[in-house]
Amino acid sequence: MTIVLARVDNRLVHGQVLEAWVPRLEVQGIVVVDRELAADPLQALVFKVLDRDSLPVRVVGPEEAARLLDGPWRARRVLILFSGLAQAVDSRRSGVRFDALNLGNIHPSPGSRTLTPSVYLSNDDVRLLEDLVQEGVALEARAVPTDRSPDVALFLRGGP
Repeated sequence: MTIVLARVDNRLVHGQVLEAWVPRLEVQGIVVVDRELAADPLQALVFKVLDRDSLPVRVVGPEEAARLLDGPWRARRVLILFSGLAQAVDSRRSGVRFDALNLGNIHPSPGSRTLTPSVYLSNDDVRLLEDLVQEGVALEARAVPTDRSPDVALFLRGGP
């Protein structure tokens, strides 16, 4: 499998993804990994509208994502989207392997700190990211490919 981008983005499939990341990375398929969305037929239908022959979109749970990426989509250039950090960690534990994680859009929550204008991290988020770093996952925070990522490791250590 070729995962060209694993991204946490509360908004999932939207303009930044379709207009900036997909063409830049020559994406051949998008996988939205979220148990709740995959189990909700109405939500899945919303994403089905985005599906095209040239850019298929699938909404699946983590286990199905692992099977899809190791099977039928093995030769595709895939962008994986998670609606939150918990879904990214759950997916890794279910066999979805990504070496880097892009933090694109994470909405503010009570007590969260600002990493970028579009990424706010709670203490729980920081713990999840630290677990991913321990597993060797590189982190960046960029809304679009032309953005410059702050030093996420420094932020996790309590820096600016």
